Amino acid sequence: MKDTQQIFIDKKSQTGVLMLHGFSSTPAEFKDLSVYLAEKGFNVSVPLISGHGTSPEDLMKTSPNDWKKSVMDAYLKLKDVSEKIFVIGHSFGSNLAFWLTEEIKEKPVGIITLGAPIFLKYHFFIVLRLYSYGLIKKFYHKPRRIYKTDYANMVERGSYTSIPMKSVRHFLSFIKKETIPSLSKIKIPILIVHSNTDPVIHPKSAKYIYEHIGSAFKRMHWFQSNYHAIMIDERRLELFKEIFDFIKEISRK
Repeated sequence: MKDTQQIFIDKKSQTGVLMLHGFSSTPAEFKDLSVYLAEKGFNVSVPLISGHGTSPEDLMKTSPNDWKKSVMDAYLKLKDVSEKIFVIGHSFGSNLAFWLTEEIKEKPVGIITLGAPIFLKYHFFIVLRLYSYGLIKKFYHKPRRIYKTDYANMVERGSYTSIPMKSVRHFLSFIKKETIPSLSKIKIPILIVHSNTDPVIHPKSAKYIYEHIGSAFKRMHWFQSNYHAIMIDERRLELFKEIFDFIKEISRK
């Protein structure tokens, strides 16, 4: 595995940014954004979530409770050096960010989601396969036709190209039982970013979150990209500026 280490940068700032990587991915997907925000003067933390960055077999041994613990531990560590915290989640990292926001008493100042999943692309067929022959197969192999824009970078970042079927079931159950019921309870400002042609997560996920989130201050931004991991897109600096502008705006409130 390459480039799978957690990232922690203490800039002695009052504001910290916690970034949660996607399902089967690693902190490396936030490498450029973490440098960008650290250069703007923010403390930055990108933890490695339990079961990730090693092998799919290790992911198979974990449960959502292990993933939650990774997120909570990282939040508490960043809170030790930061007065206020923003949370950025990519893909399933967004779902963990929603959980964190509901779990802790002292809420983050704001939340930013990047390609947050409610509905997968080809959701019906994936669920159908998962609960048919997926009950006897151990691994789901990410098809190149869907991940074609991300595939080479995915391997370089230490992301898994195969995922345990058991873990995929945990993933879908988490969205259904944890994310969807909690959206209306989340009141903090939110920036919802989604690729307009995301090959992995259906864009209607962003609309669903926007319509069901309880936040009074909510903003949706469609990013022109063919990537699911939009933080590595060639035009990523435009995305980084959008995130920075949101953090600045909310910090002034």
